[in-house]
Formats: sequence, C-alpha cells, structure tokens
Amino acid sequence: MKLLLIIIEGQLYLATIVAIFAAELGFLFWGFWSRRPIIGLIAVFVAVPLIRTTVSAIRACFSSIRSPEGLRLPQSGSAGLHGLVEEIRCAIDAPPVDAIVITGDFDARAVADSPRSWLRRRRTLVLGLPVLTTLSTAELRAVIAHELAHFSSAYDPFAAWVYRTRLSWISLRAALDRRLATPVYVYWFIRWYVPRLNAASAEVFRRHEFAADRIASRIAGSRAAADALVVFESGARFADGTHWPSIQSSWRSADEPPRPYRQMLTWNARRESPDALNALVADGTELEDTHPALRERLERLGEPLRPPPAAVRSAGEELLGAELEQLAGRLDAEWITQHGASWQAHRTEYLERRAALDRLAALESPTPEELFERAEVVEALRGSGEALPLYESAAERGHAAASLAAGRVLLERMDSRGIALVEASMDRDDNLVTTACRILSEYYTETNQELAARRCEWRASRHATRVRLGEPSTPPS
Repeated sequence: MKLLLIIIEGQLYLATIVAIFAAELGFLFWGFWSRRPIIGLIAVFVAVPLIRTTVSAIRACFSSIRSPEGLRLPQSGSAGLHGLVEEIRCAIDAPPVDAIVITGDFDARAVADSPRSWLRRRRTLVLGLPVLTTLSTAELRAVIAHELAHFSSAYDPFAAWVYRTRLSWISLRAALDRRLATPVYVYWFIRWYVPRLNAASAEVFRRHEFAADRIASRIAGSRAAADALVVFESGARFADGTHWPSIQSSWRSADEPPRPYRQMLTWNARRESPDALNALVADGTELEDTHPALRERLERLGEPLRPPPAAVRSAGEELLGAELEQLAGRLDAEWITQHGASWQAHRTEYLERRAALDRLAALESPTPEELFERAEVVEALRGSGEALPLYESAAERGHAAASLAAGRVLLERMDSRGIALVEASMDRDDNLVTTACRILSEYYTETNQELAARRCEWRASRHATRVRLGEPSTPPS
C-alpha cells in the first residue's frame, strides 16, 4: 500500500510537471497572439526550445518497456528447452510465454512489454548463452521457475507499472539534461521524490524475489535452487573478471579475432575457491537493492553455502544439442561485426610496437631520445614498472619528457621522489609546464596538500596566459 501511494504521488508530480510546461507554452502563445509586446518578443525566442522541451518531457512520462534484443529461439531444434519452459509454466500456473530470447550476457530475465501491434502484454523469457553453458539442467530449471514466477497475475502488471514509473523519472531527467533545461522545481522533485520511490519499490521487489525463490525451490528442490543462485553469481563474476578481460586483450597473442561465445561452450565457470565463495556472501543488502543479498537468499531457502558441484553436461548441451553451437556462432558473428575492426587495429598497433621495441633494444649506444622512445613502447606493452628504469636513464642524460614520465610513474606510486623529476622537466622544457602542473596537482590533491595543488593550478594558468600573449614563461629580470 505504501508503494502504491508513492507511485500515485509520483504520477501526480509528473502530471504537474507536464502541465506547467504546457501552461508556460500556452502563456507564450497567448502573449504572441494578443500582441503583448514583451511576451510576444519572449515567445519569438523561447517558444521553439520550450516546445521541444515540452514534447521531450511528455514522451519521457510515457516511456514504455522495450522488447528485449537477442536471438529469438525457434521451436525447431530447441524443443527440449521450449518443453522445459512449458512444463514449468504449467506447474506454477504462469501465463503463456510468447518467446524465448538468447543473449550474450550472463543473464536471465522475465520481460513483459506492450507492443502497439499487440492487444495484450507480450511476455519474453531472456536467457544468456553463458547461463546455458554454465548451469546444469536442474539448476536451469530453478532459474526458469524463478523468472516465470515474475509473470504471475499478481506480480506482472504491478511490477510493470512500478518499472515504468521509475523509467519515466529517469527518462525525464535525461531528456531535460540533454537540453540543459532542468527547471529548479523539477530538480527538487527528482531529488526529493525519486530516492523515496527507489527505496519503497526496492523493498517490494526484494519480497517478490524471495517469493520467486520459494517457487523455484518447490519446482526444482531447495538444494538445486541454492546451487543455481551460487553458480549464477560465481559464473557472472567469472565472465566479467576472467573471460571478457582475456578476450579484450587477446590481440596480444592471437592472429585472428577470438570467438568468445564458442569458447563458452567448453569453459569452466563453475570452479570457485573457498575464498571466492566466501566473497560471494560478504556483501549485505543495501536500501535500494532490488535483489536481496545472496547470503539472505540462501538462509531463506535453508541451505548452506557450498562449492558448485560438477556438472557432467551443461543445460545447453542437454536441452539444445547442436543448436547451442549454432547460437554461439551467430553471437560470435555479431561480436566480430561490432568489435572485429577495433580488435584488428589493436593487433596491428601491438605488432608495430613489438617491431619498434626489437629495433630500439638492438641499439648499442642509444641516444636519450631513443631511450625515451623505447621506454614509451615498453610501458605500452609491459607496464610502467619495466619502463621506469629506462625513463630514469634518459632523464639523467637531460631528456625533459623522460624526466616528466619518470616523475609521473613515481607519483602514481605515491613516491615523492617524482616531484623533483617533474619540476626538472618544466625547467628543461617550457612546453611541459601544463602537463607537469596537472600531474603535480593530482598528486598533491591525493596527499591532502591543497595549497600546493592550488599553486600548481595557478602556475599552469599563468603559463597558459603567457603563451596566449606570446610572452616567455620566465620574465626577464
């Protein structure tokens, strides 16, 4: 009831905001047509931007839930998964599912949207390919039961209403910010009302999550439901922390762009150390979290935390067979279309740097400039740790940019020895003053030396002024 009242309150606020915009627009047109000189003059300059702002505000207030993007799973070739979904749907008496969509994310969602061409709400079950290649069939059964529980007649319409209300406020703020036209009263509404809406709706959503967990436990068993929660969380962390970082840096070792989704067919995202498992339950539930913490969900199920048991076959292999590999291939093709050119550019740049490093490393007596160039390549390829001695060597031989780079690396480590090197770089080369002052200012700010940071900002400002006036940085005595 509390959330219902807050939502109604929010709808009234949104209606008031739109009404004020419309009233302002009406007032300007009235002044223009009634030949009120001042109002008419204002209308000439203000009417068009105000019309655009008003239209944007109205559109934001009627934001709709978008249909999920992904690969629509056909009945042919995927009868196993469709059959499992239908079996679970009947068991929990959920409404019909109109489509199953496969995405590339570690994701499982129940989405209800209302396309204009449909007379009723369209319900879509979204499953990520990484989920299908990680969970066992028993665990996937629990996940599907949990998601279909969100389609229940009591939850579905109300959740959609709450979601649209939150989306309307987010869209309104974004639309007005894009036009740099957020009035003070709208900003006050957002600051005062939206946190209350988020807190109240999050509390209700968490209760729905617990209820969906109970349904998953009834359909798949409490142990399978608990294992599904743990595997889902640990698998998502494996994808974000291990799989995708390796894909993003694969241009260092591979000659061809990777196939990230085909790799998921054989990955092992279930393996977790005891420390990693404990980290999964370390965080508690925050006020605006829409999902309860994993520890609370396991406690409600009455099941202890345990390492994910081995899965002989993934749910995707068991339910989709050869269709799983075809889906992975289609997702890989989309990934290469989107990221292939960027990956190839990184690969080309990497090979060029490797060649440059080999050339520079072969020099018996490099000049300070060649030492500095080599240090830059080493830093790009291997990190600042290996580059620092080269920077310092070039700096000792009077290279200003090398002195600046060595000082930067030291100050990033909070080593105060870098201050002298950065100062020396400015003395050697006037063109480095702006960059050097920024580096020093950031270090002083990090170490709570506000006065020193301010002095660096003043020095950079004075230098910029002298450059604009064509004066030397150091005035003659």
